[in-house]
Amino acid sequence: MIRPATKTLLVVLALSFEWSVGLDSLVGRTNQAIADTLPIGELPDDREVLFSRDVAPVLKKNCVACHNSSDDEGGVNLESGEQIRTSELDDLVLPGKPESSRLFLLASHADDPVMPPEDNDVSASILTPMELALLKRWIQSGAVVDQAPSAPTEREWQPLPSSLQTVYGSSMTDDGRLSAISFGNEIRLFGAKSAQPIETLAIVEGDQTKPAHDDFVQDLHIDPTGRQIISAGYRNVKLWEMSPFESATIPAINQDDTLAIAMNASGSHFAVLSRRGELSVAEVGKDRWLWMKSFDLPDHLKTEELKTDNPTKIRIALDNAAQQAAIQWDSTIRIVRIDRKDVETLDAADTFTSMQWIEEDHLATATDNGQVLFWNRDEEVWTKTEHNVFEQAVLAIHSASKSPGRLIAMDAAGNLANWNPTDQTFEATGHLPSPAVSASLSSNGATLWISTESGALGRYNIADQSYLEIAKKDPVAAAQLANDNWQTLVTETLVAAQEKDAKQAEDDVTAEQKSLESIAKDIETKTKLRDEKQSRVEEAKQAAESAAKKLAEAEQALATKEGELAAAVTALGQAEKIKVRGETRLKELEAERERHQQILAKLKQDHESKKAKATASQSRHDSSRATDATFAVMLSGSRILTHAANTDDASENSWSLWAESGDWLAELPELPTDGQLIASGDRCVLIQRTNGQTQAFVARPRLWGLRQTIGATTGPSPFADRVLSIDVHPSGKLLATGGGEPSRTGEWMLWKVSDGSLIRKIPNPHGDTVFCVRFSPDGQTLATGGADQMIKLWDVESGKLIKTLEGHTHHVTSIAWNANLRELATGSADATVKVWNIETGQATRTITGFKTEVTKLVFVGRENRLGVTSGDSVFRVYRTDNGARETNAKVAGDYLYALDSNRDGSQFIVGGASGTATLIDKSGKQSLEYSLGEE
Repeated sequence: MIRPATKTLLVVLALSFEWSVGLDSLVGRTNQAIADTLPIGELPDDREVLFSRDVAPVLKKNCVACHNSSDDEGGVNLESGEQIRTSELDDLVLPGKPESSRLFLLASHADDPVMPPEDNDVSASILTPMELALLKRWIQSGAVVDQAPSAPTEREWQPLPSSLQTVYGSSMTDDGRLSAISFGNEIRLFGAKSAQPIETLAIVEGDQTKPAHDDFVQDLHIDPTGRQIISAGYRNVKLWEMSPFESATIPAINQDDTLAIAMNASGSHFAVLSRRGELSVAEVGKDRWLWMKSFDLPDHLKTEELKTDNPTKIRIALDNAAQQAAIQWDSTIRIVRIDRKDVETLDAADTFTSMQWIEEDHLATATDNGQVLFWNRDEEVWTKTEHNVFEQAVLAIHSASKSPGRLIAMDAAGNLANWNPTDQTFEATGHLPSPAVSASLSSNGATLWISTESGALGRYNIADQSYLEIAKKDPVAAAQLANDNWQTLVTETLVAAQEKDAKQAEDDVTAEQKSLESIAKDIETKTKLRDEKQSRVEEAKQAAESAAKKLAEAEQALATKEGELAAAVTALGQAEKIKVRGETRLKELEAERERHQQILAKLKQDHESKKAKATASQSRHDSSRATDATFAVMLSGSRILTHAANTDDASENSWSLWAESGDWLAELPELPTDGQLIASGDRCVLIQRTNGQTQAFVARPRLWGLRQTIGATTGPSPFADRVLSIDVHPSGKLLATGGGEPSRTGEWMLWKVSDGSLIRKIPNPHGDTVFCVRFSPDGQTLATGGADQMIKLWDVESGKLIKTLEGHTHHVTSIAWNANLRELATGSADATVKVWNIETGQATRTITGFKTEVTKLVFVGRENRLGVTSGDSVFRVYRTDNGARETNAKVAGDYLYALDSNRDGSQFIVGGASGTATLIDKSGKQSLEYSLGEE
């Protein structure tokens, strides 16, 4: 598969000819110019020509593709000056004599065969006049080979034109919730619920951000957790890691002495109220308190035990500047300010249920009689305005951090009211399907996130008054259950396949036993025949002895009978040999049967184990809740943090991160599972652990950051050219990369994912560029395919070649493994798909009918079906057992390059040259289109 973008950097191939053809006929013609000799440029007399700077690049661009260590046509290798000097052709380069040097004569078309030939199949162009002048001057000057620079020439990369947004890479998590898609040199993450990107991966250098790669992203892999992404580009591979939070320093907090904790809206500061009536305010990231104020608390608040059945609810509201805090209990509010010694007191007739700072001198409170009170301070005097909102207690009020004037009130029954600042009144704005125990308004005031008594997480759209339940159960438990169920199903597939193999082995043994029974009967027959012949020989001897007169006839009869006996003995011997061979074969078949039965027994045991694990996962899932009531809406509403609740095992209460669209992003193992969310702001959360320790975690601006780069676009790199294909071992510990220098060598290497260290590099694994690498589902075998039309199977443990599959007539562009481990499918630029029997190495089916090259393919879950893309903008699904086409869907993308699916094959992500990717199911129904657009 030669991609349009790849062609821009492919070396121009030349000198593709047989040097050995007709050389004898050329002797004596070295000075004879033919009519169409190419023009040769002029160089200044003092122009020095260096091999490394002037000649080597010309040879590399025009000649080395066909004359290198892997493909030295005519015995000529032009890779280096040393190779040129040791060429099999004595007159290849004659120092000081360009007119007699074969290299210059043929390149300038002064002699036959001209180089490159007109009918070359590598798109080679003739040398330019200046290139010929440099070659001629170098030979004239003695053909001296200078020392090349140790490091490759630095390239100054220019921004990739915005029009180049080809989608070469797409990768989907096993459950299909997230997709990583490349657009040119950029990478974006999308969820399954919205066409809006969740994030764009970028290189951050100070205040500047750069695209993920300098050149086109060639391939992508996102791991099942969604926390790691690997991208392949020009001479490098990049490992990206999700790291949404970092721990921050805060002063020590005495849990036993704490009455309340709160954080300001931005999450930059927090306040702690002690039983001694001391309010302490700190900046996140500092280990000392910023300011502290004391005031008198009622005695019952100082002595009341927090574990009583109905403790007094104490709340703190810290303003965004962290210059003042409102402390509320019962129907009293105290205002503590950094710039004022005296404490301000606000009293109401009813008990407060909620409060929010709207502005510096504007506080909103809610009461248990259905009112919302607006408190305004003017020259140190507070006044209040009362608004009757509900007929029952106001459960909470919420303001939008970016639009503080936007306010939502909610009562215990789930009724909502929206503040209308124009009419200065609250207006009914809908009803929640179930009462909320916790809620948070997005920064723009458009969305209200809620948790319910049942532990569900939901999202309410204020404008159209619609509610969407995001999750009922812990997504981590749900993901584990789905994975365990899938593993159980895959094991069922393997058991079924192994049962078939075991049945075949049993049939083979039975057939061989029947064959041996037949052989035994044949031996018995031949033994009787031999005995009969032996008896007749004895009779003949007796006749010879008793009838001397008939001696001659008897002797002749004896000879005949002895001949027949010898034939019978020979036949019996052959039958016995066949029997021995049959018995040996039977033992082999019985051993094979035993092996299959052992594998089957192990698979069945594994299946039972996986079923038990799935049952345990089901129990955990059923007893879980998506959230333990508290959650945090962060970074302007783009991220939602939840802590699951599990009634069976509280130690398994995992933290989860969600996107604004409602897509579950990932589990956050870096947050303590035994913790509880006690305060949150836009960029920070406070989590209190069961041991009393309180920790602060600050949200990073970017979810995914670059962890490591293997190789480099400029400078030393283990990769010769673009890395065209990557795959990660089922264990997640190994990375395979495929690529190589076009038309020269193929590369495949094995890396350790944890630290990016090289484990193994296979020398010359293919005769040309490696286009695809894929691990088998059990991780024991790696399949590679290349421009040399070959598919090779390698043992992952040892790196040894197991077997080579041959049959394609053009580049092998894609490889897919069947979950049953018995089949392999390959796509090719020859516009075919082949299905291979891995054991025999033979193609069992060839699927044709494609208009252009096949670019990518994947098996549909554990079915005998293939999803296929090609250059005609059509996504197809074929059966591998009969070759029937079941889906033929035209999608956006033009020439399609990218394809991946979730593990069960219900969803696919395809993309191509137009810079568009499409989410599509196996029936061809398209649900979302992703593009670069605006983030």
